[in-house]
Amino acid sequence: MLTVTIRTLLADPLAQIIIATFLGGIGQALIQIRRDQRRRWQRFVATAMRLMLSPGVLAGLGAYALSSVFYVMVVRSKGLSFAYPFVAANQVIVFLLAWLLFREAIPPLRVAGLIVVCLGVLLIALSK
Repeated sequence: MLTVTIRTLLADPLAQIIIATFLGGIGQALIQIRRDQRRRWQRFVATAMRLMLSPGVLAGLGAYALSSVFYVMVVRSKGLSFAYPFVAANQVIVFLLAWLLFREAIPPLRVAGLIVVCLGVLLIALSK
């Protein structure tokens, strides 16, 4: 019988890098939500303070921080050559979120590039 606990899952470097990648992509999307609203303010300092203290940006930065913790855990256990290519997977997550949340167009050539990125990340994940 196969039992997987949260603790054993979080101890797996592959699970850690997947979590880090998803949190990084979500962080970027959350920051984009707030960035789109910045046009309403005229003064730079007031805009910067509102922007940095807004819930969306704070949540995005929090996701980035948590993503970094998982990323460091993977680098320590598997090495940089394993962990770094997964950063490229952030592109896929960000493009999907941009398409789903912001209705941004994704041209066919970009889709082809994302497929190549996915294949590269998959090959690295499968390597020993």
